[in-house]
Amino acid sequence: MVNGIRLARKSDVPVLCGIWQDCFLDPEDYILYFYRENFDRISVPVYTVDDQPVSMLHLMDADFVNGGKRQAAKLIYAAATAPAKRKNGCMGALIRYAQEQALREGHALFLKPATPYLTQYYRSFGFKEDAGFRLVTLPPGDVSPLSASPLSAEAYNRLRNAAFSSRPFARWPDAHLEWCVKENTFCGGETLAVSVDGKRHFLMGAPRENAFLIYETDLTAPQLRQLSGALCERFRTDFIRAYLPEDACEEGKTIVSSVVFNAPLQHIYVNLILI
Repeated sequence: MVNGIRLARKSDVPVLCGIWQDCFLDPEDYILYFYRENFDRISVPVYTVDDQPVSMLHLMDADFVNGGKRQAAKLIYAAATAPAKRKNGCMGALIRYAQEQALREGHALFLKPATPYLTQYYRSFGFKEDAGFRLVTLPPGDVSPLSASPLSAEAYNRLRNAAFSSRPFARWPDAHLEWCVKENTFCGGETLAVSVDGKRHFLMGAPRENAFLIYETDLTAPQLRQLSGALCERFRTDFIRAYLPEDACEEGKTIVSSVVFNAPLQHIYVNLILI
């Protein structure tokens, strides 16, 4: 057997779909949609056995920004190994490959581990825990009028960049925002401009079982509480859950947002990492 690392080719997509489905249990139509929309803009290093992918990770471009400081960065997403090939060092080899490239090219790496075990796993490769979210749960209040309209990816990105520019944050290219909006729509969600007290805000979220889950917004917890009844009515849910920046909210459950490697900036608000 010949083992090695290379970038995935489009002809590998059926195999990658199989690994993804075995590891994450997502429906095939979603996985194929992800690759159809994103394959040409991302890189997918794969660990191969006799040129057949058995382990993979996906790298997406971003920038870490703090005022005039900027560092290129890459999100590690959907890192997975075929069940039959686990515990053979395949993923470790891919992570080291990505780290060597990051050090050589000067960019940071970051990701959101799905479990505390994975947080510890990435820590063993030199990743450091960074910013956190507050996951806030809000019951529906009185239903007041909701001033909301669909928001394009480009307009969302402009509002987002302005809202988070006072703190270190991950700035995403419009292409990533376009995918996030499409994915959110695919999941039954909406990306909205919401007016509160005469100011325009942004919100991206989708119903999950009996909750409306807000992935990202610049609305505060008090503002969301004011809108909770209308949002629950709009999405036919019983309550709201919202991921808010840890440094901007004092309530809710703290959740690790990201682990980072080769990033001199700290406490970087990232989100839109496909929670």
